[in-house]
Amino acid sequence: MQRNPQDPWLTSAWAASRHNFDPAVAVPPRTVQLHDLTIRDGEECADLAFNTEDKVRIAEMLASVGIRRSEVFLTVPGWTEVVRALMARNLPLDLWVTWQPGRVERALDLGVKHVMVWYRIGEDFQRHVARRSRNELMDEMLASVRAARAAGTTVNLFLPESTRADLEHITAAAQAAEKEGASAVTIVDSQGVAIPAAMRYLVSHLKSVTNLEVEVHCHNDFGLAVANVLGGYEGGADVLQVSVNGIGYRAGNASMESVIMALEVLYGVDTGVQLNRLPELCRTVEDISGIPNGYFKPIVGEGAFRYEQWSATKAFIEGDARPFAFPFEPEVVGRTAQLVIGKWSDRGAVIQKLADYGLTGSPEQIERILDRCQRKGAALGRPLRDDEFLAVAEDEGAHSSE
Repeated sequence: MQRNPQDPWLTSAWAASRHNFDPAVAVPPRTVQLHDLTIRDGEECADLAFNTEDKVRIAEMLASVGIRRSEVFLTVPGWTEVVRALMARNLPLDLWVTWQPGRVERALDLGVKHVMVWYRIGEDFQRHVARRSRNELMDEMLASVRAARAAGTTVNLFLPESTRADLEHITAAAQAAEKEGASAVTIVDSQGVAIPAAMRYLVSHLKSVTNLEVEVHCHNDFGLAVANVLGGYEGGADVLQVSVNGIGYRAGNASMESVIMALEVLYGVDTGVQLNRLPELCRTVEDISGIPNGYFKPIVGEGAFRYEQWSATKAFIEGDARPFAFPFEPEVVGRTAQLVIGKWSDRGAVIQKLADYGLTGSPEQIERILDRCQRKGAALGRPLRDDEFLAVAEDEGAHSSE
């Protein structure tokens, strides 16, 4: 697209607001990387289960249109086959995985060189869910960074609940990780509760107190994920984490296609992506996922309050910290949280779903039910219906809790 330095808001294909480029507000265009979440955060969508072929097909198309980074979970059935298949194709697409001892070693053996070390930085999460001290969790995170660096990987410190954490805590974690060899840090708006100015502030702060690359990862519970990612860009973010069609947990993530076009048209950034292929990419993901775009609409969309995991939610509720369990109470907008059991569920989800039907089981039975439901959900490409879940539970000996 031919850009005129004198009139950057105007090209042969669009006329943006000229005020976007007024020196009072303009952000000088700069290179920024796009990190795909479609085949990772997509696993968190309660009504979606990609198989290996799906993930490979999406990754191949992402690479073909110009995306150079993607990520997969190591916590859902079949992940080894996914990593093996993606690495064997030698795509121009850096593959990132979460550092999980006992699993990540196999990913490294297959050639993965990029890892996310998670540090759940939210003080309320640490107190009510992890029930461990900040110092203990920080030490564990730093040990993981050291181990990841010793394994020869590039390390990104991933900070869930950053936007609810104290600034001093965020700064301390980032600086400590940097000393141990991390090269990037991700600000994560886990519940979508930040505003663009807050994202800009957090990113610019970390850019000023560290030499780390700063990334942003935003959820869409208030419909602000795209705006918040762009706020991060305005603050100096080096990497923007996005997903095709906004696929992700609850109301989804920042829509890749929207962020790309906003960067190109509204900020004058050359993303390197083949813009004319964005509809093809989005249709492909919609066809593969079976998830229509409206599913992720905040507040009223079908997915906005659909959950596959429940342990943390339960811990917040029982710990007298219910406001931290949700972006906002579903009942405020006439909705209720809907728990389904599938490929990404945890023990807490199984326990709660059993309790909903007046059932319980031993720890061993819970583990067997969870494993079978995860595998069945992955095989079906959707969560289990309650009757399917109950059949598994009955087969494993779940019994009345009375």
